[in-house]
Amino acid sequence: MILQLVLSGGMVVVMFAWQKLVDARGRKWTPCTIRYALKSSGFRREYFVSNDDTGRFWPDALYVGLAFGTLMTIWGELARGLFGLDISFAFFTIPGLVQFCASVISFGAAMGVMNRLYGWRDTSAAIRAMTRAGLCPSCAYRIDSIEPEPDECTVCPECGGAWRMSKLI
Repeated sequence: MILQLVLSGGMVVVMFAWQKLVDARGRKWTPCTIRYALKSSGFRREYFVSNDDTGRFWPDALYVGLAFGTLMTIWGELARGLFGLDISFAFFTIPGLVQFCASVISFGAAMGVMNRLYGWRDTSAAIRAMTRAGLCPSCAYRIDSIEPEPDECTVCPECGGAWRMSKLI
């Protein structure tokens, strides 16, 4: 599981590395966040996104929380071995397991809530919701009034993304 921090519209978003938008001409773009799209478009959240478009709480909380807990366990063992710092979970004891589970649940729940509020379920949901609202999925620029080019792609003048609006809506 590879996570990356993406600066999108002045907001840092945690997303999976494979969540890249691919426009109609095959170029990759970083998806615009739900929060930035709402802010730049002026739409209300209820009109803009449906529950099928947003991230899922439980699967994301479980995967990200387990990845965080595992990385923290590995870091604790490395710190003890390399630097003599005892910050590990003592994984094979009851208090260590409780500490591990508490870190997994707390971090996973926080990331699940953030993804549910601000993240897309996947890139196709981002493209579908943004084009339904007439916005560029990459930069949230209004592109519904732009004339499509001969290959039926509407090119965003702000970022250069090419989207087939008629087939996506």
